[in-house]
Amino acid sequence: MAVVIFPTQREDKYSAVKRLCCVELCLPSQCIISRTIGNENKLRSVTQKIALQINCKLGGELWAVKIPMQGLMICGIDVYHDPTRRGASVVGFVSSINQMLTKWYLRPPHERSAGVRVVRPLVACLVGVMSFTFPLHHSLPRSIVVYRDGVSDGALNLVEEHEVPQLATIFQNFDSYEPKLSFVVVQKRINTRVFLKTGRGMDNPVPGSIVDHTITMRSWYDFFLVSQHVRQGTVSPTHYIVVHDGGKLKVDNMQRLTYKLTHLYYNWPGTVRVPAPCQYAHKLAYLIGQNVKKVPAAGLCDKLFFL
Repeated sequence: MAVVIFPTQREDKYSAVKRLCCVELCLPSQCIISRTIGNENKLRSVTQKIALQINCKLGGELWAVKIPMQGLMICGIDVYHDPTRRGASVVGFVSSINQMLTKWYLRPPHERSAGVRVVRPLVACLVGVMSFTFPLHHSLPRSIVVYRDGVSDGALNLVEEHEVPQLATIFQNFDSYEPKLSFVVVQKRINTRVFLKTGRGMDNPVPGSIVDHTITMRSWYDFFLVSQHVRQGTVSPTHYIVVHDGGKLKVDNMQRLTYKLTHLYYNWPGTVRVPAPCQYAHKLAYLIGQNVKKVPAAGLCDKLFFL
């Protein structure tokens, strides 16, 4: 682990350190601005958060939730579009590699697209994670749930017709292997708001609130989930659309699993708006596309070096 303390916040220096550590040295790195640790009154809480980040980047597990499903693998996908290079984008792919969903495998391939968020190298990503996990467990996952972030309503049919079949083709490479595959689109930039009617008027719903009727889509299996608690303003729900439900999970189980996954993002002690693998994929794609601009070393594939 390399810990670098900067006197001031400089994007070019940060990018240079990340590129050197991630690509050439295959080394997790932690960058700190000097004023962050300069206040003695906040030093204890700040150093605790930095220590937790370092723990994650070295492969540690901070907390877990109970996942009763056996042989389950969760994947998260997100795309970062580089505004400086029109048409260039980076795909962040993150997948769980243990039963407790606390260890993750990542693979950030590059993809060029003309503004359409369709992931073409999905097959290579899934082959990579299965090649990595099979020697660890001597078995392949029985159920795979993929959470795909950043797809508009107009692109749902495109995802169903192209991305899901891409994933299904990989199973033909293994003898008598037919896992249960579910594909869920995650939409967090929506205008829908949900309120809880109380004796004093309207209030924010409690975390874990689900709306799966009346305001949902007519032709898709979808639901709204409020996973965060906010102290000010109106909480924004996240819209989940189950594009493919080959796993035939019960509706309650799918919703419960999704809510549990919002607790597993190690850079925040509470819940986040999207499932942890989606947030990890977003952070990974952003770091590679914004700062590193190269594929990181293979030795970092099982560490959350991008937090």
